[in-house]
Amino acid sequence: MASPLIEGPRACTKAELPEAIALVDRVMRGGTGQSFLIDYPLVYLDENLENIRILKVDGEVASEVPFLSRPVEIGGCRFTIGVISPTATAPEHRRKGYGLRCLNSCIEKMTRMDIDLSVLWTLAETFPFYEKGNYQAVRPQCCTYRCRREDSALFADHGRKIVRYDPRTRRYVEDIRAMHGCEITGVVRTAEQYPPLLDLPKMKTLVALRRGESEAYLIVSRAANKPGLVEAGGEPPGVETLVHHALSELAEGEHLFAYEYLTPTVLGDLLRRKKPGRSQPTAGNMMVRINNVRRFMERIAPWVEEGGAGADRRFSLAVADAGELIGFEFCSGRLALGSAKFETHVELSVRELTSIVFGPHPERPVATPEVLKDLFPFYFPIWMMDHS
Repeated sequence: MASPLIEGPRACTKAELPEAIALVDRVMRGGTGQSFLIDYPLVYLDENLENIRILKVDGEVASEVPFLSRPVEIGGCRFTIGVISPTATAPEHRRKGYGLRCLNSCIEKMTRMDIDLSVLWTLAETFPFYEKGNYQAVRPQCCTYRCRREDSALFADHGRKIVRYDPRTRRYVEDIRAMHGCEITGVVRTAEQYPPLLDLPKMKTLVALRRGESEAYLIVSRAANKPGLVEAGGEPPGVETLVHHALSELAEGEHLFAYEYLTPTVLGDLLRRKKPGRSQPTAGNMMVRINNVRRFMERIAPWVEEGGAGADRRFSLAVADAGELIGFEFCSGRLALGSAKFETHVELSVRELTSIVFGPHPERPVATPEVLKDLFPFYFPIWMMDHS
């Protein structure tokens, strides 16, 4: 029997995109009435085809792994993340290493693009697969509140007029963008990205008007990949009115999850006040890969500097599997990063360091060395709408 002809991994072409979409839809969208082409419009744009890595067997797409580069700004820190979108390998081609080859191709491409971190969301059962690429599961990044129709009584109606955002006219899109920008957000959205994000299937965006002016917005979703009250912004009375309205429209026995992040948001604050003690961790698990340890430490130096500003000190960190040695010197509240090895010295793997920097996942516990305890964990929110 002849050996199969394997091509790739390499970038997907525009002509091959329908076949790649058909593969991931077959594996992960069966019975939902949704397609990744529409669910993740920013990923499958022509300008991102280079970042959709495919492997073909005997002329057919057998595996695909895409990523999307996104800028992050928070707390004086600026860096870039590569968000791994849902990956797929045809059932008849699994356990042959094709998916890992595509993932590694993404990592190589991110390295060439100087992307600092890569992030993804997955089930715990797939941790071992991504760990082969040096991804590490980290602490839950947000929590959810289960909301039912009867919960609408917990949220006041402040008498705002409620309208639905119309993707055809795009009225209110700039208001929504401004309201989102007032929140503590990590991923930076461009003006051009808002219209496709606000026109995703099985989602609607509600806008609260006060005296004819936009006061708040709320995205209500029944999509398979982003279900719930996934995002809000604006003034608290307007957001509360929108939540009351959205929950009052639920059917008997139906529920929606609402999201709260580790940084304050108007929706999270509202949920915490109205449903105290009712939060629960999200079902999805976030994994992170630090693509370049030294460069990422340089990117988040303002955060690290703030945490270590209490006293002058110095220590070094060796990350053997990344071939990195970084010296940290705190003096007069300022941080200098160098390459010296100091008497206080810590040795970690990349995955151990990832757990310490972002907080350990319950299923991947890692002890934090004493010298790093006041510096981490570091956090930047990735809102549900920015998962890719």
